[in-house]
Amino acid sequence: MKNLLKIVYEDEDLLVANKPPGILVDRSVSEEMSFSDLVASYAQRSVRSLHRLDRDTSGLVMFALNAKWNRYFSELFEKKRVRKAYWAIVKGDWDGRITKIETNIAPVSAGRFRCHPTEGKSAVTTFRKVDSTDGYSWIQALPKTGRTHQIRLHCLETGYPIVGDRFYSSDSHNPLLLHAQSLDFELPSGARRLSLTADPPGSWNPWLELFETRKNS
Repeated sequence: MKNLLKIVYEDEDLLVANKPPGILVDRSVSEEMSFSDLVASYAQRSVRSLHRLDRDTSGLVMFALNAKWNRYFSELFEKKRVRKAYWAIVKGDWDGRITKIETNIAPVSAGRFRCHPTEGKSAVTTFRKVDSTDGYSWIQALPKTGRTHQIRLHCLETGYPIVGDRFYSSDSHNPLLLHAQSLDFELPSGARRLSLTADPPGSWNPWLELFETRKNS
């Protein structure tokens, strides 16, 4: 399991790692190993995840290595001073005029949510189309709020479900192509600003090659 830990940034207070798909950020009621467990084992101390990704979503996750900056980093997220950008590959030729989706997101059942006109909590995501080919589009999504399954639901709301989204589409044979690609935030006391990026997992390679092939054709 240790080979799953790809560290992108580390100092005495903070660690940022690239989570692979298929592993929970934090341990559930089961005894399944979590990504937090891997980070704690590496750091030889207790750690706290500062935000979460779904099991099948890959990408950057921040961990506090001590209590010193727990409050600071929590406030960064609460005050929306962390810029998070995701990559997704969706079905269909994304309409480039769609640059912002704002809905309410409400629970339907355990682990399932939906966009709703009045119920739930407000959710806002901005989008940018990166490329499209052969009935698929590569997009960048910037969530302005942190609702569960927000990007999945907003892509579905526009009519472009994410490839491999077994929760909200019938695509159960592909991997989920949603990846937390970058984080941008300021370290405590304005010491400096970090702009971190992480490559998507190998399951993305055949899909990215589709777009590369189109460029070279």
